[in-house]
Amino acid sequence: MTRLEIKPVLKKYDLTRLFGGGRTSRFSHSLRTKIKKLEHLFTKLLKPVLYYQRKRIVSIHRGSIHLEGGITLSSPKLSKTMNGCEEIVCFVGTLGHGVEEKIRTLMGKNNLSEAYILDAMGSVAMESIVEKFHRQMINRYALKDKGITLPFSPGYCDWPLTEQLKLFDLFDSTDLGVKLNDSCLMKPRKSVSGVFGVTPSHCSIPFHALNPCTRCAKQDCIARREGTEDVYSQSIQKGYTNESAKRFARGTI
Repeated sequence: MTRLEIKPVLKKYDLTRLFGGGRTSRFSHSLRTKIKKLEHLFTKLLKPVLYYQRKRIVSIHRGSIHLEGGITLSSPKLSKTMNGCEEIVCFVGTLGHGVEEKIRTLMGKNNLSEAYILDAMGSVAMESIVEKFHRQMINRYALKDKGITLPFSPGYCDWPLTEQLKLFDLFDSTDLGVKLNDSCLMKPRKSVSGVFGVTPSHCSIPFHALNPCTRCAKQDCIARREGTEDVYSQSIQKGYTNESAKRFARGTI
């Protein structure tokens, strides 16, 4: 497995969204003051790391993805998204224990507002790490004339959370610094796991545009992703194939 250290970015819009605001909302003066106060502390607490493994897809059949080594991932929607992919990239990332321990300390002191702000920062930071990693992979595979799908995580859509066990079997849990409890939830809590597929070279159809959310009727899902907001989906709207997507991913188109 490969280890990466990716520095997250705290996007104002994403923080605003978690505090119940929209794109045009602004923080109150008191909230801005608290965020500014906690940003330096948050940065000191961070120990972000992400591990990933690549596995060849042997076959996809009846809602299951069969990987080399005997691991089978079961999800009809994930299987449909991975249709046509030749390999799968599995990843586990975490912010480390520092943020979670500080949140617990603040909660114990009944300092709920600062605990909530740190928790929100942790969520945004984790999303940022996955986004940066995903975009790195877009650029890397584009150089090989390949594309990738959107990330997909256990517990979302129709992929059971219990599939975390299979995903973690692909990694050395000692090195990960992330463990699963009896409910298959990750510890530290500010951690994330997931997969995305890799399409073969010279695809006439850019498979990285495949988004299971566009085929789902649940419009109010908090994890719903609209393709038009994503760089890799914008390349499809512009009519690019995998061959030219590498230039788009670099911003040269």
